[in-house]
Amino acid sequence: MLQVGDQAEGDAKTADRLLAAADDLTDGYLGYDNGTYPLNAVILGGVQVHEGDDYIVSLLTPDRVRDVADAMAGVGREALKAGYDCIDIDDYGPNFGHEDFAYTWANFTDLVVFFRRAADAGSHVIFTVGQ
Repeated sequence: MLQVGDQAEGDAKTADRLLAAADDLTDGYLGYDNGTYPLNAVILGGVQVHEGDDYIVSLLTPDRVRDVADAMAGVGREALKAGYDCIDIDDYGPNFGHEDFAYTWANFTDLVVFFRRAADAGSHVIFTVGQ
């Protein structure tokens, strides 16, 4: 089983930055219908396997994991920065800026490696987050 923690620190701050990176792949907002496939599938894509308001649990099949991995490999720093610049600063919080983007980029590259390893292994990916 591969986990993001295999490549990145599994603490809450890192998880937040990974979520922010996923926002950057869409239109600055994390949502089920934002952006286009396969980049919008990084976090909320796939089958929702939990009903309720307390958690989001998304399952990506190996085919979708491969699509996501291939698409993420083509996202450069400039493209991620363009998405980052779309974030609503009031919604994001006080950390928005150059240092935060550098941290987000570093965590994004970890996420790219994670998805590549999962795709190469033919693995599913499950994303969970409490609300």
